Amino acid sequence: MLMLNHEYGIKPWDAAAISAATVRSRAEIFRIMRALRQLGGVWEGLQIAATAEQIGVRDGRRIRGRYTVTQQDLIEGARQKDAVARVTFGVDIHADSKETNQKKPIDHSDFKMHPYDIPLRALIAKDVDGLMMAGRCISGDFIAHASYRVTGNAVAMGEAAGVVAAIAAKSKRFPHEVDWIEGAAQFAKMGQRI
Repeated sequence: MLMLNHEYGIKPWDAAAISAATVRSRAEIFRIMRALRQLGGVWEGLQIAATAEQIGVRDGRRIRGRYTVTQQDLIEGARQKDAVARVTFGVDIHADSKETNQKKPIDHSDFKMHPYDIPLRALIAKDVDGLMMAGRCISGDFIAHASYRVTGNAVAMGEAAGVVAAIAAKSKRFPHEVDWIEGAAQFAKMGQRI
């Protein structure tokens, strides 16, 4: 698996821009593959088995939740009574332009991050009853997002959101009316630990 290229300044809510960036990215991947194949050796016979359906968007819009994960949470290593995940992945802010990428492709922040909790409240929309989020779109600031946005954390958030949504639906409540202790109990019944 190779992740080789970046697109900059693409608005994730602009379908035409996402499509155009996806086409450019695929063309670039084929150019890279042909260049590597010409090197021979381990690259001889290199083939592309698959490409992503569309480009991945690192940062877009995030919905305001009943809690917002912030840079301060990372600095303090915040613990939450309704924690659905403990994040250990550091801050990694990728360059937002080709020019910045030439100078400093990744910024790991200027503070020491400590493992911190993502509370269930960050997954529950503040202004829309019944709406939950998981993954990159949870309620958090730009710096915190650069830490919690990775797949492992998104999986834990998705599982928690799914369990709480199921409990809410079965009991005819909104997600914000479900205490996380009920969700944790469901994980315990399944033999999983949070």
